[in-house]
Amino acid sequence: MEQKQIGIIAGAVIVVGVLLLGIIAFLPSGPDTVDGLPAELKVGGVFPITQRYEAGRDRRDGFLIAIDEINAQTGANRILPEGVTLVPIVKDDLNTAAGGTQAAQDLIAEGVHVVIGSSGSSVSGAMQDVLKGEDIVQLSYASSSPTLSDRTAYPLFARNVASDADQGVAISDLAQAFGFTSGATINTDDTYGKGLVAVFKTDFVASGGSLVSEQTFQPSATEVGSQIQAIKDANPDFVVLNAIDTDAAVVLAKAKELQLLDHANAIPWFITDGSTTGATFAGSQTVQDAMQNILGTRPGVSTSPQALAFNTTWFSLQECGGSFCEGPLYSQDSGAAYNTYAAFAYDAVYVMAKALAKAKSVEGQTLYDALLTIEHSGASGEIKFNSLGELNTEYEIVTLEGTTFKVLGSWFGTLTLTASTITFPDGSSCTVANNECT
Repeated sequence: MEQKQIGIIAGAVIVVGVLLLGIIAFLPSGPDTVDGLPAELKVGGVFPITQRYEAGRDRRDGFLIAIDEINAQTGANRILPEGVTLVPIVKDDLNTAAGGTQAAQDLIAEGVHVVIGSSGSSVSGAMQDVLKGEDIVQLSYASSSPTLSDRTAYPLFARNVASDADQGVAISDLAQAFGFTSGATINTDDTYGKGLVAVFKTDFVASGGSLVSEQTFQPSATEVGSQIQAIKDANPDFVVLNAIDTDAAVVLAKAKELQLLDHANAIPWFITDGSTTGATFAGSQTVQDAMQNILGTRPGVSTSPQALAFNTTWFSLQECGGSFCEGPLYSQDSGAAYNTYAAFAYDAVYVMAKALAKAKSVEGQTLYDALLTIEHSGASGEIKFNSLGELNTEYEIVTLEGTTFKVLGSWFGTLTLTASTITFPDGSSCTVANNECT
């Protein structure tokens, strides 16, 4: 009887031991959280990769470079607590609001904690409509429409760029500096396209100017002939074009065809940060020719040590090929120029990492409040958020010569022209004096 009891006890011990081993085998190898943050902190990155390949891939890669750098940090230089690893999850928004909605839904399904993106303002707005319901903070590296400043509609949205409310005034000031009194506008019929133009119109008209033609077209349209002809018939002093690179290219090519940008009969055009980039004329000699001596605005290009370090890193990377690069290799060949907003996407990750470290939480309002207090010297310049969760940014006034954008001046509340002469698309020029060109 005693031997039987011993056998039963021994058997029970073995069973319990096996069960414990099984339980231990399924336990996580490390803690689920470190200092209030998930040990595997999932960061969504949303970019217009396939529809705006030249711009979208660079912005994605700036994001991925930052992820790798932050994860590799050690000691006193480390932003996040030891044991916290950023896990990037990249989504393509197809450069549409519907694509942004789908990207946000997919990221939620994959358990994302924070989101960086996207580029297009209508895309980012659609994403926030989804993300705010899940208490997820979103930081855009490029969306600039003034409508996104509405914190009631977009409570957990921030951006490390300025609102186009500033850029619209900058374009108005530039037109007035040339003595122009009648203008025309053409823009995409979406959140991004309409936002800046509305601000420009208000300021220009209040200053005594008039708009003789106001044209819109659908994003991704392939035919804008009627809109360009209407502008030509109205005979304005100048034209303002507000559209992203791929859409702007369609307009500029048609304007050249209809002799509004054929140089001999061209009139001055002003373009904005959506198209003052090499991506606008990439692969099209026609568009490149049309853009010669066009004037435009873009965020000031930083020459800080952080910007130079980012340049060095970028130019040392190898081509990885394919549609999505989600490893240590990125899309650009050594020495290749990158899209301006690649640096902003890179900085967005650093800013978010600092906010996470400060908040010690991924809870929406707690993290958002911490985010707005972050100051960062980055590759895109100095980052300091205002109360609306966006920046006040200096803009450069540029013109295209060959394939290079030449800086003619800047705008930061007021216009400063540093060039001595400015040439227009028809070859005529004016002399600059006291920030006016006559």
